[in-house]
Amino acid sequence: MTRIRSLLTTTIITCIVAAPTSASVVQISNASGSFNLNSHSMGLFNSTSPYLSSVDLAFAHSTLNGGGITTDGKITLLPVNTSQGLSFLTLIDEELGGGDNGSDASLGITSTASSALGMFINDFNQDSWQLIQPPFGSQTLGATFVWGSAGSGDGFAWTDLSIGDAVSYSFTNLNEDGNAIDSEAFQFVGWDDTNGWEIVSSNGFKIDGSSVFTGMVIPAPPAAMMFTVLIMNRRRRRR
Repeated sequence: MTRIRSLLTTTIITCIVAAPTSASVVQISNASGSFNLNSHSMGLFNSTSPYLSSVDLAFAHSTLNGGGITTDGKITLLPVNTSQGLSFLTLIDEELGGGDNGSDASLGITSTASSALGMFINDFNQDSWQLIQPPFGSQTLGATFVWGSAGSGDGFAWTDLSIGDAVSYSFTNLNEDGNAIDSEAFQFVGWDDTNGWEIVSSNGFKIDGSSVFTGMVIPAPPAAMMFTVLIMNRRRRRR
């Protein structure tokens, strides 16, 4: 029996090592509870950090729109596999590729992540933003994003995430036009192997105009199951 358990443990470890190292599931926690977002490939971030081009933003919107997801007037958040590894993308309103064109609304964002992550931001030279990078630990982005009703938006992303990485977001609605931001402003999007990109959860700002959530990269189901079996096997051996 001991030999069988040892063989099982060795097999599980071998499978874990052989499994893809790029994480593909981000677990979101907010006031409504928690849910998982599966990532999928999207051809973004071919430029140098921190430059997120309006063309890249327009491509992301076009991809989601093509799958039946409306992004106009929305704050859309999703994990994507890119040339910069697993990335968590925030799309603010719908960008058609022409850059900022007037301003109907503005949004304050504070987001914290590991200092090991990369960061891309749209309108690098136009938006009001600051990235605080201590010598160790975490880094924090503070920004005010604006958008106009005539096809211009904004966005940013944390990149090169791996299992165990956590991110936090705090949004403040600075909207002066009551119709610019949708009442159900936030939509969290994930990939489904059958249906493609789909909205997993949505919500709006609280009465005070704020919204807060956290995200953590967790193992994809096969790796998670292998870890669970390994832990259970170790517990049995201790009894």
